[in-house]
Amino acid sequence: MPFNLDKFVASPSVEELDSLKKSEIVKVAKHYGIEFQPLMRKDEIKRYVLEYLVDESILPSTVLETAITVPTDNTFELKRLEMEMNKEIRLKEMEREREREEREREREERERERKEREMQMQKEKEEREMQMQKEKEEREMQREKEARKICPQISGG
Repeated sequence: MPFNLDKFVASPSVEELDSLKKSEIVKVAKHYGIEFQPLMRKDEIKRYVLEYLVDESILPSTVLETAITVPTDNTFELKRLEMEMNKEIRLKEMEREREREEREREREERERERKEREMQMQKEKEEREMQMQKEKEEREMQREKEARKICPQISGG
């Protein structure tokens, strides 16, 4: 049976309010000019409506006591959803931490490889310099040797 706002306003009851969907409770709240946030849960908006109806003496104050002492079925569902959400958050945090550690390992590996290349290049440079020095010394020795061969021929001739 579709919801009839005029019928509810004419004869409001907790039982009927309990059976309404969120969109229907929103219509009731708007009808009475009750301020609420659109993102509020159904039970929260319903609570505002009940408080208003009690404040205006449309419903007896005992309905609030009953509403307070009777836990909604959503309480357990909300707790379960909260736990699931916390679990997902922890898993995502763990994944981000794992990715961060992996990036750090990769960065360290690249840095190690870079240092190894630098050391290898330095070693090769030093080897080239040593080879060049050795070749220079050999050329100088060869020149001195040739100069000694030439000098005795000049002085002896």
